[in-house]
Amino acid sequence: MTANAANDVSFDRARVEAFLKMLETMAAGQVDVRLPISRRADALDAIAHGINVLVGELAWAGARAKEAQEEKAAELEAAVARAEARNGAMLRAIPDLMFVVLRDGTYVDYHARDSKLLFSPPETFIGRKVRDILPAANAEVLMDAIERASQTDETIVVEYELPMDEPRSYEARIVRAGADRVISIVRDVTDAKRAYELNRDVARRLISRQEVERQRIARELHDDVSQRLALMTVEIDEVAAQVEAEPLRGHLHRLYERASEIASDVHHISYELHPSRPRTLGLVAALQSLCRDTSNQANLQVAFTHGPISSPVDANVSLCLYRIVQEALHNVVRHSHANKAFVNVTSDGGHIALQIADYGVGFDPAVAQHGSLGLVSMRERVAILNGRLVIDAVPGGGTRISVWVPISSQTPNEAPIVAST
Repeated sequence: MTANAANDVSFDRARVEAFLKMLETMAAGQVDVRLPISRRADALDAIAHGINVLVGELAWAGARAKEAQEEKAAELEAAVARAEARNGAMLRAIPDLMFVVLRDGTYVDYHARDSKLLFSPPETFIGRKVRDILPAANAEVLMDAIERASQTDETIVVEYELPMDEPRSYEARIVRAGADRVISIVRDVTDAKRAYELNRDVARRLISRQEVERQRIARELHDDVSQRLALMTVEIDEVAAQVEAEPLRGHLHRLYERASEIASDVHHISYELHPSRPRTLGLVAALQSLCRDTSNQANLQVAFTHGPISSPVDANVSLCLYRIVQEALHNVVRHSHANKAFVNVTSDGGHIALQIADYGVGFDPAVAQHGSLGLVSMRERVAILNGRLVIDAVPGGGTRISVWVPISSQTPNEAPIVAST
């Protein structure tokens, strides 16, 4: 090997060492550098050129990926900002209180349009438990609701009262929001509850006055109109007995029969306006008599059954159930086109259960409840006694009315439903 060749080899070794060192730099992450290319255009230069092209393409792809990632991050950030703004606006518009509570009762977050609406300031309840903040009775009710909500996807609703500046009523709707926490949306229902109680009081007074007026009209019919009709029928009968002409006597007999029918109808109307049977016979006997009379007077067979009834039954309760059966049977006769109806009454614990059913044409309760004064009256009478009424009816499928009321009346003493005689 000549001296020049040795120098060439030494020079090539230096290039190779520089080449490898640059590759190490690039492999370490510094992708903005490039391998040097000499004028020789030899194999090493070709390799360097290929690597430079590849690194350039990778750098370009990386830059594009970074730009796309930044754009996506910006879009996501904007979406989050919009969602936070929307949610914030919604929260500000919601008048209800909201609480995030752990399953063990620890308050971890809240929302209140006005902190004055809170039972206690946020700094006193965040991080503390329900039992530490609320009165014992309310705390137990809420903790029971939180536990039930933690075990189901259903909404748990509870009502309670808190001693604020004045006693306030609240409704809490509690839903599960994860494995270890719930969200409680609390609404002040004091005004709604007072309005409801006021409506119930007005309805009770109206029904009470209605019964008083019915009693007055019934007394007028019985003591005046019925007596005068009875006297008229006696006079017609006496005149007919004195008339010898057969055609005139026959005409008087027909007048006597018509007058007697009118007197009987007036007596029946008087009885329906103010029935005495619930008070004198008791609830079961009065309902049985009503069903029997309806069967005799209309083309309807009414089957009456009953179970054991705890006694005594409050007079308000007896009249309420009697009026409901009376109205229901009238509806069956007038509208159902049924030829058979069923009435059953029994007691269950401290309540009386009543059912009236027929297999007639039925109706749509959603439509009828807005136009039927009879159904409205039924609901009001039951609501006044703190009872429950359910109407199960479909067009073409018959009708079933179910009623549950306490055996003892819960109406205030100052305005009884049953008027005194």
